[in-house]
Amino acid sequence: MFHVLFFIILFLVFYFIYYFIFSDMLKKEKYTKITELVLLTKKFNLDKKKMDYKKCLNGVAIINGSIIALTVTIIDFIKISIAFKLIIAFVILITLIYFSYMFYGKHLSKKWGIEDGK
Repeated sequence: MFHVLFFIILFLVFYFIYYFIFSDMLKKEKYTKITELVLLTKKFNLDKKKMDYKKCLNGVAIINGSIIALTVTIIDFIKISIAFKLIIAFVILITLIYFSYMFYGKHLSKKWGIEDGK
């Protein structure tokens, strides 16, 4: 039960951190400085005119909060030396980042993707 509560608290903390950072950048119209947004628009050929940046960045904040909270919770649960924990954390982070952004990018591509006329 402790680990579930730990995950929820970490998720909420990191979600709100990312949410407020992204909200501030949207207010200042610094779209090009948000790395996640640039990656998603280029990799998945998203139409910037159709995109709702606030909804997109809310999804990114959820993904980032989940990735960090899940990684920390898993690493806290494992009882091994710190060196192995760091290696496992790195592998978990890379795997979660790759698959989360691939699935989210495909979802956004269906929603806001540019049609190639095919």
